[in-house]
Amino acid sequence: MIDTRSNERALFGASRWGVWRRDWWRGIFGSFHYRTTAALILIALGMVGQQFVSQQRALQLRHESEAYRQAVALSDKSRALTEAVATFRIDALALTLPRSATDVDHGRDLFTEDAIAVDSAANAISAALAGSATGIVKSERLTDLDQITRPVLSVQPGQPMPPAARRKLERALRGMADAVAEMDHAITARRASAFANLARLIDGWHVLVSLLGALVMVPVLGISFDVLFNILPALRQVHRALQRLAGGDLDVTIEPSRLTEVNGLAGALETFRRNARAVSGLAFTDPGSDLPNRRAFMDRLDAVLRDARAIDYLVMLADVDRFKYINDDYGHAVGDCLIRLIGQRLCQALGAGAMVARLGGDEFALLIPLDSGESAAALAARMVALVAAEPFACDATSVRVTLSAGYVVSHGDARFGWKAASAPDVLLRADLALYASKNGGRNSATGFRDALLADHEIERALERDLADALRHDQVRMVYQPIHPVTGDPHEVEALVRWDHPSHGAVPPARFIPAAERSGMMTPLGDWIIERALADLAGWPGLSLSLNLSPLQLQQEQFVGRFLDACRRHAIAPQRLCLEVTESISIERNRRALLSLELLRQAGCRIALDDFGTGYSSLSLLRGFPFDRLKLDRELIVDLAHDERSRAVFDAAVSMARRIGAQVVAEGIGEAGLLAPAEAAGCTHLQGFFFSRPLEAAAVPGYFACAELKARVA
Repeated sequence: MIDTRSNERALFGASRWGVWRRDWWRGIFGSFHYRTTAALILIALGMVGQQFVSQQRALQLRHESEAYRQAVALSDKSRALTEAVATFRIDALALTLPRSATDVDHGRDLFTEDAIAVDSAANAISAALAGSATGIVKSERLTDLDQITRPVLSVQPGQPMPPAARRKLERALRGMADAVAEMDHAITARRASAFANLARLIDGWHVLVSLLGALVMVPVLGISFDVLFNILPALRQVHRALQRLAGGDLDVTIEPSRLTEVNGLAGALETFRRNARAVSGLAFTDPGSDLPNRRAFMDRLDAVLRDARAIDYLVMLADVDRFKYINDDYGHAVGDCLIRLIGQRLCQALGAGAMVARLGGDEFALLIPLDSGESAAALAARMVALVAAEPFACDATSVRVTLSAGYVVSHGDARFGWKAASAPDVLLRADLALYASKNGGRNSATGFRDALLADHEIERALERDLADALRHDQVRMVYQPIHPVTGDPHEVEALVRWDHPSHGAVPPARFIPAAERSGMMTPLGDWIIERALADLAGWPGLSLSLNLSPLQLQQEQFVGRFLDACRRHAIAPQRLCLEVTESISIERNRRALLSLELLRQAGCRIALDDFGTGYSSLSLLRGFPFDRLKLDRELIVDLAHDERSRAVFDAAVSMARRIGAQVVAEGIGEAGLLAPAEAAGCTHLQGFFFSRPLEAAAVPGYFACAELKARVA
């Protein structure tokens, strides 16, 4: 058991050692830092070694050079000695011949000088060889010149040297020459040896320097190779990745590298890319529907418009009809689910080539290539029909909805009189077409036409000019009588008119929304209240119906300001009937409901105008006790000719009467509508059949005439 554990520990230790060795090796050679450090250390060691060898060889070279210099100098002295001995020998033999006294004296002088030269050269060589273990031995024949000079100098003029003496002299001279030749040979050999040593030292120095240089060049070449084939490609790869990331390409692939440092940088870049992609997803994706958002749609539309070679695209804006009521009736969770399901249905129908984005709320934007031969109008109508075809299942709730859409062609359409300039320009036109669909009854797709832009510019002009209209008395009040079915008339409805200096008479249906959009509703509403109450103060015995905007009712202290105005003009609240429209969902605005309740408690009557035009009529009747209902003219126009319209009208009047409210039938323009309205139970009638709206100065005369007619009758 112990042996088994020992073996296991040994195996574990060996495996750890193997892993450590492998990791150490990879750590050293996988890192450019470590590789470069190792190469620099090798270069430094090579340079130190080169310096050490150079210094050592320089010392040896100095020593060998000195030895060679001495050998050359000694060789020169040996050559001088050889020449001196040769001259000495010639002059000595010359004196052995019979000669005149003069020649003998001259020869003796030369011979003496030769002897001195030989002795000097020999002494110089002896001095150079002193203390050196060269193996060169000075011959005794060079040191004992007297044995040669005495017999030569003893020869008398005119007499030859005796043959025996001559032979002895010749042997001595020959021996001297041989000794000098032997010494010269030894000195020459020494010189050659010194030169060989010097040459061998220089060659060895060259070899060592070359080897050390090669050793230094190996890491230099290694670093160069590493830089050229490993580092620069890795850096170029990272540089390309950085350029693509800087250009917004978050799909770039960052390949791993063999370099640890580049891998670390690549890892950081990959982390940055992922984070940027996540942030981009948040920046370009609508979190509620997982669809592209407005920014992503605008970028894609900009790209399409910049590409002159791109095919035409259908640019379509679509709103879910009455989406607010879906949120209010079913809850926001169902509304959010519905938005997701609509987006999914559109995406599945259009495929990958199209783009479906959510711009916000219930507004969608579609960018669809027109490459299938289907016209823009047919494609837009098909998208609207697709959404309305089947209900959407949100948990346990089934909701059927419709879309209102406006569309344009991306690069413009000559039929509609426009050419695309920019993405906002395209969306503006699609938005105008969308509102045309809404105003045209919803659940439809409308293409842009130039007249819509002209209307839009007029609307903007009306918003800008409304403030000037109040200052320059371009706005005026008119009053339309309201007749009871039984009894004398004693009530008018205050209506506002705007006489624009450029556009002429602007109807309230056009400039009231402009006032609400531009923030001018508050000063306009205050002006209407002041002017209407001032006129009513001059008509004792009459009542006034006054229209209020839901924006007015939402203002703080509106009730107080309104009642103060009544007191200033001495108008009892009981003389006033305040009309609110159901087209804006005031029943879910608590402040508006509270304002209405306070005004009602103060004595004002509250009327619901345009009853029957919106979704909220029934819930309004259930949530607030209205004193009067004014039936929209759309319920009345076909009353004399259509039994179905009459049935709907009768039902609406019956419901209003059952909750104790008066019923005013608006739009009575002909005598044939009187009997059906009275038969249905209407309590009041209003329309052009009785009177068009009157100027304030004509109101007293109208009611005086009506009273006179009643008395005559």
